[in-house]
Amino acid sequence: MPLAAIYLRLSRNEEQLDIEEILTNHRNALIKLANQHKLTYDIYQEISSGVNTERPQLNLLLDNLDEYDYLLVMDIDRISRDNAYAEQIKTMLIANDIKILTPQGAIDLTQESNEMMFSFQAMLANFEYKQIRKRLGRGRLAAAEQGRWTMSNQVPLGYAKNEDQKLVVVEEEAKIIRYIFQKTLERVSANEIAKQLDMLGWRSRRGKILTTSHISSARKNVVYRGVVQAKRRVNGRVVDEVFVEDAHEAIIPKKQFLEVQQILEENKDKTFFNKKKATRRLQNLIYCNCCGRKRYLQTDGQHDFIKSCSYKISNNSCKDRGAKYIEVERFVLQKIKERKADFEQELKKIKSLDTTEIEQKLLVEKAALEKQLDKFEKRQRNLNVMRMDGEISKTEFADIKEENEQQIKRILQEIELKNTQLENLDSTEEQQERLEYTIGMLDKLEEIEPEDCNAFLKTFIKKILFSSNTTTDHDTKKERATSTIDIVWL
Repeated sequence: MPLAAIYLRLSRNEEQLDIEEILTNHRNALIKLANQHKLTYDIYQEISSGVNTERPQLNLLLDNLDEYDYLLVMDIDRISRDNAYAEQIKTMLIANDIKILTPQGAIDLTQESNEMMFSFQAMLANFEYKQIRKRLGRGRLAAAEQGRWTMSNQVPLGYAKNEDQKLVVVEEEAKIIRYIFQKTLERVSANEIAKQLDMLGWRSRRGKILTTSHISSARKNVVYRGVVQAKRRVNGRVVDEVFVEDAHEAIIPKKQFLEVQQILEENKDKTFFNKKKATRRLQNLIYCNCCGRKRYLQTDGQHDFIKSCSYKISNNSCKDRGAKYIEVERFVLQKIKERKADFEQELKKIKSLDTTEIEQKLLVEKAALEKQLDKFEKRQRNLNVMRMDGEISKTEFADIKEENEQQIKRILQEIELKNTQLENLDSTEEQQERLEYTIGMLDKLEEIEPEDCNAFLKTFIKKILFSSNTTTDHDTKKERATSTIDIVWL
């Protein structure tokens, strides 16, 4: 009795239906077809996209193709929706003299007309697949424009999806997101936040430990400020995008979200956050004024030292000599205390509600950003002209356009932050409390614990540039030059 291979594949657009019911119906139809032709059979079944060439069950069937006389499928598109792969399979079927049976009829590939029909049906299946993807993509964008969550079935931590496909806050999960953003504002690293969440026993929705990857992703996800964002891509390029604000209740206020994005932007060198417990007041703040790299601290058991710098630049080592740490700390703390008058003057202005200078500063910064934006927008227009004139290739155009769009997006985000800060100039109570706290701390910097002092200093110091201005060598009697110590304020 001839042997047949029954191949069952559930297509991706059927996944939302009853999988078992569909597979059962297809299986029964093909078993009935095998019985009608008096065939014995083996069954191969799986769930996979028709354009996916890595299908375990289909690959297993093709490996054993020489054992069969017939291939039974519900339709040609169940074999493949990819033209090139369908042609490969057709060649293998012809080589093994395999006939195809479907509920619609038989296909004998040894006949030229049937071979042509197979190729034509595969081409139609591929075209239909592309049209389905396009319609689904447009449908998701249309739903997103209405503020509905259509990105995936996986809803972000902190939210659930209601019957209208809108996101609603799940308070038990939302507290985790608020904690992540608050700690980021305090300059706590993602690694440290992950450890703290683990100690608190806070887990993902599936009960798994929240990793630094989860935290990094959450901190940049605009969904937490109430935004629904969707993109449609063609060949890896974004061809359409939806960005809807106030689509649902925000877990993180817009102002706080933008402040976190600014902190993350400033932290691209990976040195801005507190990554470990500070044992010295200037820990992770001292950088080499010669090569720009971080300077490390060490102790001989009694005294702390700033280590000599030996970072290599173009095969040449930076050889700036080390120095006693305590002298640098005293100098920096004194410089900070000298700023007390500036802080008091700023507090005085806030108390008198004189925000003119602050407003002017923000307006100047906003104008500078708008000037940058205009430059990149002009560049975008010029790119289109250059492409139309054939001055740059399609690939060059796509790469430069994508980079330019990222710059425009970043600048727009910074402008939005400046606008928010301008809108909140009247809310001076928080600023007043912060300045009063800072002024109070300046008088007792040496008294508070190094870790607390270190965290406090990082709220207004970006880095301390240090150079001994002496080359390191074994001559301990050589006269040392006066050190350079510059403070880069936030």
